[in-house]
Amino acid sequence: MVNLKENVKFFLNSRWFMITLLIVTIMSFGFTLTHPTISVDDAAMDYYYRQNELLTQGRFFQVLIDKILGIYNFRPFVLDYFAILSLIAAAVLWCSLFKKVSNNRLKLISYIFFACFFVSYPLLTEIFIYMGSNFEVCLGLAMIAFILFILSSDTQKLNKPGTYIVASFLIALTLSLYESLAVVYLFGIFTILILRFLYSDDSRNFKDVCLRGLYFVIPLIIGIVLRLLIDMILKIAFHLGTSTNASKEIHWDHGIMQNLPKLIDGVTLSYFYNALVYLPITFLVITVGITIFLMFWQGFKYRSVSIAVLYLGSILSVFSLTILQGIETPYRACSVFSVFTAFVFMLSLQFVEEGKFRTAIKKAFVVVLCIFLIWQLNDINKWFYVDYMRYEEEVNVVNQVATEIRSNYDLDKPVVFLGDYKLSDNINQYTSAEKNSLAGILYMNLTGIVPEGKYAYKFVQSNGDSFLDWAVGWNFENNVSEAHKFFKDLGYDFKADNYAMREEAYSLVQDKPQWPKKGAIFETDEFIVVNFGVSDKFANQVKLH
Repeated sequence: MVNLKENVKFFLNSRWFMITLLIVTIMSFGFTLTHPTISVDDAAMDYYYRQNELLTQGRFFQVLIDKILGIYNFRPFVLDYFAILSLIAAAVLWCSLFKKVSNNRLKLISYIFFACFFVSYPLLTEIFIYMGSNFEVCLGLAMIAFILFILSSDTQKLNKPGTYIVASFLIALTLSLYESLAVVYLFGIFTILILRFLYSDDSRNFKDVCLRGLYFVIPLIIGIVLRLLIDMILKIAFHLGTSTNASKEIHWDHGIMQNLPKLIDGVTLSYFYNALVYLPITFLVITVGITIFLMFWQGFKYRSVSIAVLYLGSILSVFSLTILQGIETPYRACSVFSVFTAFVFMLSLQFVEEGKFRTAIKKAFVVVLCIFLIWQLNDINKWFYVDYMRYEEEVNVVNQVATEIRSNYDLDKPVVFLGDYKLSDNINQYTSAEKNSLAGILYMNLTGIVPEGKYAYKFVQSNGDSFLDWAVGWNFENNVSEAHKFFKDLGYDFKADNYAMREEAYSLVQDKPQWPKKGAIFETDEFIVVNFGVSDKFANQVKLH
């Protein structure tokens, strides 16, 4: 812990490091911090934290934090601010870890670029719009770095179980924040092994490298088991079931031949087509390519299989959740990408700085990284702004619908919101690849899918998603619909419906026009119906209930 304090103090006292990190953080999150929106799950925190939904998902540490701090309500600024503070802490802790395991051999400029690329990685917006999850993910990123640091401080004390016990318990808590943080931990092991191979006096023998890796893997396994045990005990104690709202399924049980084509299609979409249109995925693919180059270059340079395997293992660890589940991992669960891309850019700069290159080449490389960083800053702000435009559009829709209901219908009757709301082209132009774009052309030619309209496919996942589309319908059984909560938050406290009314109303809207056309809002003897449009997706939701 003394080493950790010293290393953290080094970065906190480094003027250039902290000034640059704070400027980049403000540029990344300043807009969203001052322009709050209501997005998926924001109005459902009572359901998650006080009706035991998160406990049924195994996320007990989140519930404990709420019991202690009481911060999980829709309170603009507070949770986002805590998330940003945690992200800054994570950047400092990761740099402290790298400083320790590299024997202080990395240059300050390398740490600066790691921290800046890490906090500004645009894919963070996929989870950041989930106000109830952004703090957990950012806190988890900091906790992983902290755990790896305390383990790396004790590698010569294998006969002392105290560090293992503490680390395993902290891992269990971290994974109960967000399960995919296990992938961050796994990749963190490879960062340690790579830096120790390059900059320490450790043996480079393949067996010794594997044993060092095993030292870090064992607490992860114990932590996973411990988390499952705590989860089981809590469910028994509180008589809880297991939630189906979190995507944790293993798809390989459907059979390799049946699942493999779907996996290939999903991975191709997420990391090939999207690399042409989605900047964080573009940078991910670039850094994977750099890692493959390093694998061959340093494998030959050191005449070592060990370093080549470490670089290959680092790539596989980043995609380990996809490999395990047999389905491409949603972007909101890919927080490891920010660590991976920042680490590879950091290593690349370090090697250039160490190399026998002309000063002009070294400066040119720094300029290139600065340009990449500016692209990131621009992109992360774009997605926060798109989410804000989406929110403003849906607020306008709510105001128009509410005005019509108040003016023309019996307010003593419940209001039933049905349908599949579609955002305007003002939002879709940012979130979807046009047919005449390179990504759109390749997608249609290689898949044979030619959708109607001007767009080939949507390349983001959470970004630019309609809140109304999610809120209307069947979200949480025996709870007021999220659409009603949205209307209420905006000052329209209509009488709530129930499941039976929605099922009855669904049978009445088949031939009705969808909003904003005349007749999309109509009244029966029992309730008022607002039809946002019925699609196959919405029909499938009805079948489930």
